[in-house]
Amino acid sequence: MQNIAYAQDKCIASQLLVANLVSLFQHRQLNVDDLLSSTQIFTQDLQQAQHKISPQQLHKLIANALRLWPGDDLAFLLGQQWLPSQSGDLTNGLLCCKNLQQMLNLWQQLHWQCQPWLQGWRWQSQQTHHLLLQLDLGCHRQQRFFIELTLSSLVASYKRLSRNHWIGEFSLPYPKPDNLDQYYKYLGDRLSFEQPLCVISYPSTLNKQPFELANQQGYRLAKQQALLQMNQSSYRIGLPGKIRLLLLSPQQSYCLPSIAEQLGLSPATLKRRLKEYHISYQQLQDQVNLQKALYMLAITGASNPNVAKRLQFADSNNFRRSFKRWTGQLPSQFRYWLVHR
Repeated sequence: MQNIAYAQDKCIASQLLVANLVSLFQHRQLNVDDLLSSTQIFTQDLQQAQHKISPQQLHKLIANALRLWPGDDLAFLLGQQWLPSQSGDLTNGLLCCKNLQQMLNLWQQLHWQCQPWLQGWRWQSQQTHHLLLQLDLGCHRQQRFFIELTLSSLVASYKRLSRNHWIGEFSLPYPKPDNLDQYYKYLGDRLSFEQPLCVISYPSTLNKQPFELANQQGYRLAKQQALLQMNQSSYRIGLPGKIRLLLLSPQQSYCLPSIAEQLGLSPATLKRRLKEYHISYQQLQDQVNLQKALYMLAITGASNPNVAKRLQFADSNNFRRSFKRWTGQLPSQFRYWLVHR
């Protein structure tokens, strides 16, 4: 289907993350041939402005990079370089944004052009804003790398644009890592590990604090050009991300056969396409149910029976067991963490 990227589709611009990764290896005098081994990416490809790679090539490249890099700071270093090293209309628009709210609005609308491995949703509770991040393009096997990359780029970009330090919190969906000093260095110390999903939380007051480089005329022009570029693009979302959006739809309840029909595929073909991303339909369904449950528990304050009913569980006990399977904790334990964090 048009605009949906499958695992073998050339949909990721190599001039961004790939080129930066190669440059970093060259700077450290590490073997670039080993980095590109078995990826079907060649150094001469990076000279082509329109060259693109597939999600499968990206996964192999990152696996090589993590194996070869002599340290535990690769994702953080790449994230620090993200905004300064980018070029093009989206970056110009980000640099011209008047505040964080406008920056996140623009990024969420157009992020596929520079960070297509991400999906984002924004929640608001009282005096706090939350940006929930999921991974598109089947990047869950390298989840920690892409989360470190994303959060490092956010903190560095915010500091560059606002001339202030980031004061938000990060909830991270994996155990506390050994390289905790890198987290403190690049992200700060307001960190919570072993959480259900990756969530960025920050005071609502940050949204309106002005950026020093604000230029609304430049912002409007850059956004117009970036939207034109997006509309001309062959891809706007990966298959896992598209299925997640359909499952999150409040208007309709989907099952695998109905989603396959919506995408113009047979159920068997859809399963095969997802397998190429190393993810299953059930995993995506669980992710979406968890996301809905967290929203109802954390934002609306819904009770277990109400959440179970909304998610079409037989009863609240079934929901509690599923929540424990998804997160390692019961809904009551999650509520306790919300209150006492």
